[in-house]
Amino acid sequence: MRLILNMRSTHDDSNSKKPSAPEAKRTRSPNASPETAEKILTAAIAAFAEHGFTKSTIRGIASAAGVSPGLVIHHFGSKEGLRTACDDHVFTAITESKAKHAEYAAHAMQMIFSDPGMSTKIDYLMKSLLDPSEHGQRYFEHYVDLVEDYIAHGFAGYSFRQSDDPRGQAATIAVLALSPSILAQRLQISLGTADTAETMTRLAPHLLDLYLNGVLSATPEGEPDPSGSPDSPEPTEPTDSSGGDQP
Repeated sequence: MRLILNMRSTHDDSNSKKPSAPEAKRTRSPNASPETAEKILTAAIAAFAEHGFTKSTIRGIASAAGVSPGLVIHHFGSKEGLRTACDDHVFTAITESKAKHAEYAAHAMQMIFSDPGMSTKIDYLMKSLLDPSEHGQRYFEHYVDLVEDYIAHGFAGYSFRQSDDPRGQAATIAVLALSPSILAQRLQISLGTADTAETMTRLAPHLLDLYLNGVLSATPEGEPDPSGSPDSPEPTEPTDSSGGDQP
C-alpha cells in the first residue's frame, strides 16, 4: 500500500512541475505586455485632453482602455506616474512630428494639426501648459530646453541667430510657438476659422515669415537697428532747413 501511495505521490509531483521558461512566456498574461501599457497611455491622453487632469480618474481611464484600475497602477504606479508618462509620450510625439514635417515649411503645422491623433496630443499639450501644477511648469521647461537646443545646434536644416541670452531667446520663441494652441478659441473667433487646423493654415505662413525675416521693416530715423546687423546704415546727423549741419 505504501508503495502505491509513494508512486501516486511521485506521479502527482511530476504533473505539478512549473512550466519551463518558454512555456511560461507563452502563458504570460497579455495584460502585462507593452501593448497594454500603450492602450492605457492612449486612453489617458484622450481623457486628460478632454476632461483635464483633476477630473480624469484612474477608473475612467481603465474603462476606456478596457483594463482594470489595478492594471493601470501596475504599469504606472499612480495617477501622477501615469501623467508623467503621458507628458513624455506626448512631448516626444510632437517633437518627432515637427521634425518629420519640417520640409513642408508653412504647411508643416497644418499637416500636424490635421492628424486626429496629433490633434488630441495638441489638446493635451494645451491642458498641460495651462495647468498651474508642477507638471505644467515641467512641460514648459521641457519645451524651452528643446528650443534652446535647436538654437545651439539647428533644426532640420534651419539655423538660428545667436543671442547673448540663449535662454531668454528660447523662452521667447517657445511662447510664440505655443500661443496658437493656448489661444485657439480666441483665434478661431477672431479669424473666423472652424478649428485649430484651419487656424494654423492661416497663421503658418506669417509665423514662418516672422521667423525668417522678423517683424519690423524699418526703425525710426536715428534709432539703431534692433537686429544689431553690421550692415544697417549708421544714423545721420540732423541738418537744418538750409541743408547745412546744425551747430
